[in-house]
Amino acid sequence: MANEKQILLVEDDARARLVLAEALTAAGFRVLEADGAAVALHLFRTHKPDLAVLDVELAEGDGLEICRGIRASKGLGATPIIMLTGKGQVDEKGAGFGAGADQYLVKPVGPSELLMWVQALLRRLQLDAGEGGELKAGDLVIDEKSHIVRCGDAVVSDLTVKEFELLYFLVRRRPQVLSRKHILTNLWHTVAVDNVVDTHIYNLRRKLPTAVADRIQSVPGKGFRYFV
Repeated sequence: MANEKQILLVEDDARARLVLAEALTAAGFRVLEADGAAVALHLFRTHKPDLAVLDVELAEGDGLEICRGIRASKGLGATPIIMLTGKGQVDEKGAGFGAGADQYLVKPVGPSELLMWVQALLRRLQLDAGEGGELKAGDLVIDEKSHIVRCGDAVVSDLTVKEFELLYFLVRRRPQVLSRKHILTNLWHTVAVDNVVDTHIYNLRRKLPTAVADRIQSVPGKGFRYFV
């Protein structure tokens, strides 16, 4: 097959899982299937898939539990995650993004839509062959190809896809102040999810060296900026 990447697909509706699994397989992916949280986390830790597709509502456990488990996995916490749900409410999306999801799709999700997002997230993570560049800002180096951030001797390699994109977005537009709405529109393609940007800013600051974290500034009533 042209594509040997593995996708973890967690869906307790057997018919829906079959349709999505067949589409992913036809696109060249190897699919690991699970219908509950315990099996899903076991498969994730054993096989280390390149991306996870998680249904939120499961008969055994739930997708948010799996999402948090993936994000807490040492060395694997940056794995792209797509959440699926039958609910489109803002608070439901907020919970998914807050748990660390990179994209949130409302069911029923067609195979073509899922494939589009799977391929987009894998491209963003630079898992496919291709040239990557570096964005530099003083002693900060953001390497798109390796998905690694360096500042002096410090190396950060456990940022999620969205955390990495958010840092890149802020640094590339420095010292411009970016509103939450602007960030949501460009990175999440929505404007109606509360606290998602703030949660990711908090996680970024927690993972980055103090010298870099302090440069991500909150501007009251305006938004955020990267300022040296």
